Amino acid sequence: MRVLVSEVNPGDAPCGPDAAPRARGAVVPGVAAGSGDAQRVATARVPHLPALLSLGMMVGTINGLSRVAMPLYAVASGAQAWQVGIVGGLGYMGVLLMALPMGAWIDRHGSRTMFLRGAIAAALLYLLLPWLHAPWHVIALAALLGFALPFRTVPIQTEFLAMLPSLGPAKAGWNRGAFMLGLAFVGPAVSAAVVGSLGFTALFLMVSATLLLAFLVGRRVLVRRSGIAGQADDAPLHVRIAGQIALLRHEPLVRRTMLIDGLAQMSVAYFVVFAIPMAMRHHGMTLQAAAGLITMQGAFYVAVLFGGGLLVARWRDDLRYLLAFSLLTAQSLLYGTDLGAPALWLGAALMGVGVGLQGVTSTTRFAELMRRLGRGRIAGVTSLAPTSGGILGAVAGGVVSQHFGSDRGFLLLGLAQAAMVATQVRRLRVVPAS
Repeated sequence: MRVLVSEVNPGDAPCGPDAAPRARGAVVPGVAAGSGDAQRVATARVPHLPALLSLGMMVGTINGLSRVAMPLYAVASGAQAWQVGIVGGLGYMGVLLMALPMGAWIDRHGSRTMFLRGAIAAALLYLLLPWLHAPWHVIALAALLGFALPFRTVPIQTEFLAMLPSLGPAKAGWNRGAFMLGLAFVGPAVSAAVVGSLGFTALFLMVSATLLLAFLVGRRVLVRRSGIAGQADDAPLHVRIAGQIALLRHEPLVRRTMLIDGLAQMSVAYFVVFAIPMAMRHHGMTLQAAAGLITMQGAFYVAVLFGGGLLVARWRDDLRYLLAFSLLTAQSLLYGTDLGAPALWLGAALMGVGVGLQGVTSTTRFAELMRRLGRGRIAGVTSLAPTSGGILGAVAGGVVSQHFGSDRGFLLLGLAQAAMVATQVRRLRVVPAS
């Protein structure tokens, strides 16, 4: 497979819809022509966009295969309900614990190296799964797979964010959209079909083979970068993690974007976990119909990721966030009040559009922050906020639903979303348009 490579340095590319990649040999302001720095800037390479999106969809499909199969395999191994819950949450926990170290390692070794290591490690782990039949053995291996997960996702997201200033904000959602096509549609469908017809062993062999294919594709798609290991500005892991934590303290824009990302993903997690049982219990919907709510939300989400950036490219970030959280607030009100099944379908569509619009905007903002603050320092925090929000939405949402009911949980979530709407209205009034 031949992979095209564009000659552009994303770290120095201008940002905006009219930005154009710098050609080889272009003079970069502030860098002396003919110097070693100028040559490195001029000849730095980024992956070809369609190839990177294909790799992202492949990784999303792998995650979708596993997300369906692992809880089912735990049940088949005799796991109790709470143990199945642990298996389902270990992927989130792995990303949460590894997000900041991954950012430091990407700076030190490069995205390509970390991706290849993670793909090989996960492929070997999936080969072990058919030999494990006790619940705690499955849980232990699921924990290892959770730690390997960010090795696949964070490097691809890092490379895309580095490219985005030269691509323009209209394409901000494309990487996440490609990933979600695999995660939400292709992976689950294939996983259910293979498990139903061929069993778990065949599925895990398929996942392992797909990871090896991703390894081969990643070698061609991801550009070789030497990193800074062994150089004068190299630093121990704990020093680099401390630098990322300091970044959170001193950069209010990073904190605000992470808070917005976390709240949006908390909303999605609560919706995915509790919308189906609530629809079945309160509105008499069948399992297939209730699952269609999740499918509708995912379809609108992916559609906005691919097309929403073009529609709102000229809008201010605060205006985009205002519209996004207004839609999410409306969805929470529809699910928190007993308005019938049609309100649930409308709410699912509103959530898909709202979260998609928020995702496009946050991705653009993180790309600008990466250009200003560096790859590794932003690569980790982009995974930290949505993962934390996902855990909080599922776990804290479960506690709220158990004591007060799922509908009250949606209303409480609506209060947090309304507070974000008020924040964006205030910023639109106070902060002048740039």
